[in-house]
Amino acid sequence: MASEEGEFTYKSDGSPKVCGLYFIAPPEKLVEIEFTTFNIDCKTGLAVVVDGWEMNQQYFPSPEDHDKLIEDRLHNLCGQLTTKTFVSSQNVALIQHLIGMPGDGFMVRVRFMENLRPCNVVSMFKRGLYTVKNYGLKRNCSVSIIYPERIQLLSVDVGVTGHFRQQEGEFGIRSKCHNFIGADDFVEIAGGNGFELGFLNVRGRYCGMEANVGSLGVAVACQHSLVRLVSSGNYFNSVTFLYSNLTADEIGREDPNKCTK
Repeated sequence: MASEEGEFTYKSDGSPKVCGLYFIAPPEKLVEIEFTTFNIDCKTGLAVVVDGWEMNQQYFPSPEDHDKLIEDRLHNLCGQLTTKTFVSSQNVALIQHLIGMPGDGFMVRVRFMENLRPCNVVSMFKRGLYTVKNYGLKRNCSVSIIYPERIQLLSVDVGVTGHFRQQEGEFGIRSKCHNFIGADDFVEIAGGNGFELGFLNVRGRYCGMEANVGSLGVAVACQHSLVRLVSSGNYFNSVTFLYSNLTADEIGREDPNKCTK
């Protein structure tokens, strides 16, 4: 996994195996991949640039939460190229490759570009503080942490602050959102041993407005922890949360069935 800008080279030794070069930038950045040299025999090899990450035939961001269809996120390459450039939709990207001809390979130059409205994010750290927003847009945004984590919501404004007027009153935070004023907008905490939404179990779903949530924490003792903000586009939604890794004892106390689906 590469978390810095620079040039990366791969030259095949002829081994018939699939390899991957995973790139991760800071949350507010996009990944630009420029192939400066490329030579892969189409009869014996292939490279695929993935807009996002893939693990075990599952993708992040999940297909349901990405602006592009999955087939538009996969770019197959072979033959000889002079230069070709791809820019990711979030802070992660991937080059998968199977190169059977010894000596074939590629060189890429990777840069991190500013993302003014970050949405889907993979965290490279086990602990941190993050705010996810929809910027008033109709979209779903997820923060993926590939560790067992304790997620603590600190500030929630979901389904309350509208485009045309500020809602009045003290709403507080709710765990039952189906009869709330902004019922189509919510934040959920999920976890599992898979990458996509269909392989994750929702641990909590919340909406409303509260500046100091305080004690609302959810333990996710799975390989993958996720905070997902679902937005209808009718509200300016924002969620700030703290995440920290669980201890071995905390993981041992959790029901492993909660990580499978």
